[in-house]
Amino acid sequence: MLPSDDVLRDCGCQAGTVSESIRVLVVDEEEGMTNVVGLALGFEGWTSKTVALGELALAAVREFEPHAILLDITLPDISGVTVARSLREAHVTTPIIFLTGRDSIDDRLAAYAAGGDDYLTKPFGLEQITDRLREVFRRQGLLESNIVSGSLVLCTETQQAWLDGEPLLPSPAEFVRLLEQAA
Repeated sequence: MLPSDDVLRDCGCQAGTVSESIRVLVVDEEEGMTNVVGLALGFEGWTSKTVALGELALAAVREFEPHAILLDITLPDISGVTVARSLREAHVTTPIIFLTGRDSIDDRLAAYAAGGDDYLTKPFGLEQITDRLREVFRRQGLLESNIVSGSLVLCTETQQAWLDGEPLLPSPAEFVRLLEQAA
């Protein structure tokens, strides 16, 4: 027996998903990388658009209205840091995840100072990208906050859990283990 939608709402979890298609803008000049990332996003059921230049990214944000932006720092025309800063100065609040081969602390600090929300260095696994995007989309209310595996229900927002409709009281470490088992 699963907890009712009312119970889930009362504990702060969202019971359903938003039907709107989730859109991700990928900004990188490496065609092979963008193709693979685009495939991974497609497998998740998300729509992606790819651009290779910073100036095109600025225009694409207005036209495509993405729910998240995957942005490389090193672009042929302007840096990804400049793109992020320009978006934030234009009051664009879309989450930005930097995907880059640049791993110095100065690059990370510049990316965060420009308005970046997250930072992944190459090489990275596609699972890392989709996991981080899932979390962004959950916070935006675009994805369900609940994970259901058989008779186990986990609310990722509140770290509450139910088994056969009965509440569990997992510690944070136990909740992580439950998440791993449910995956």
